Amino acid sequence: MNFQRRLIILLGVISIFIILINGCTYVTPDYDYDSYTVSYIKVTPSSATMQLSSSKKFKILAYDSENNLIPVDPSEVEWGATYECWVCGKVWKLNPESGSVTTYFTPERIGRYYIWGHYKGEIDDSRVDVE
Repeated sequence: MNFQRRLIILLGVISIFIILINGCTYVTPDYDYDSYTVSYIKVTPSSATMQLSSSKKFKILAYDSENNLIPVDPSEVEWGATYECWVCGKVWKLNPESGSVTTYFTPERIGRYYIWGHYKGEIDDSRVDVE
């Protein structure tokens, strides 16, 4: 093996070693959430079909007046759900119910649900059919 090839391999191994030692760090951007004006939000997926007692992840996305995706302040997000039978009570679980851009929904009865998200005065929902 010639000297240049050995040097490239050595530098590659050293680079990988340094990355493994230091780890990968993700710096959360420091958004000024108040500088964004929310025109509307979307709860995704917009509809779903689920099996009883399974869980599904839902997420809130926020958009400005020009349909640009904007950052969502998790501390201002609230989640909720409704079920087709109003007198049946709460027959679902949401985890968490606030403080996160995502939530996990677990139905406890067969039927139609609506999962809704609320952020800065805007509301959107997702229809969920449970079989």
